[in-house]
Amino acid sequence: MEKNNQIKMQNIIFASIIFVLSVFAFWANAKPIELGVITGIILIAIIGLLTNKFIGGIAGLISAGIGMYLKIYKYKLPNMKPEKLAEFIPGFENYIATLSKYMIAIIILGAAVGFISGLFGEKIKNRTKEPITTNMIVYSAIFVALSVVINSLRVGEISFGGFPIIFSGFALGPVAGFVVGGVADIVGFLIRPSAGGSFNPLFVLTSALTGAIPVLVAQLLRDKYPNYTFWKVLVGIFIGQMLTSVIMVPFFRVILFGGNTFIYFAGKAFVKQIVSIPIYAVLITSVGEVLYKVIDFGTIRRSKAH
Repeated sequence: MEKNNQIKMQNIIFASIIFVLSVFAFWANAKPIELGVITGIILIAIIGLLTNKFIGGIAGLISAGIGMYLKIYKYKLPNMKPEKLAEFIPGFENYIATLSKYMIAIIILGAAVGFISGLFGEKIKNRTKEPITTNMIVYSAIFVALSVVINSLRVGEISFGGFPIIFSGFALGPVAGFVVGGVADIVGFLIRPSAGGSFNPLFVLTSALTGAIPVLVAQLLRDKYPNYTFWKVLVGIFIGQMLTSVIMVPFFRVILFGGNTFIYFAGKAFVKQIVSIPIYAVLITSVGEVLYKVIDFGTIRRSKAH
């Protein structure tokens, strides 16, 4: 095994500890009640980053499986005063019923988050000898600003704010795309808090993955900067948008707010993405073909700090 692919013993130890914590996080009765599941998913992502895609995926599957079983079938009511407990129980029981209905989906989500985070972590390890330069920061900031501005100019629910995020991944790499997506979501919320509802790190995660998944898929299909082919870009964006916008975002809505709304929001997002995905693919390839001749993003990605 190559040195770059080896997992440090300290990472294995940390990942093992975090694995145990993630199981307890799923099981915990936190306030608000969905906080335990959110924390569990985030901890699974950290396991993937510390190890690799295979360990991350397996750990996510097992952690979410054990944690959700304990949460649904072995739950313990928190210690509260009788009057507060009486108010708490109806909402808690409804939440448990919702989790029970989507238990398999949550377990699959845990495995997917662990796998994707592990894949992303491998990319980070491959870039450890490539320092972050001023140009990388500047262009990442430009993509963040473009995403926020374009998203604020939406007409109804139509927006192409995801384009700069996806493009940043193809231009600067999946790590930069991940960062741009996450930062753009946070900045967008700070500027227009009423537009996206309450702030939640799960939605930051989906925005970050929007910038990382398409280019990762294209790279798995043997595409490299700057020679991206349309159909591989299309496949990458399709997989990325289906996972994030069509599956993860509606699913997180159910976890956070309850109700039988997944099919409604997933269907609505699917219709929107069927239109947006080919447009994104055309823009990525056509704009990239022109812009790559003007700006050498490859040099920015490989440049050494002075």
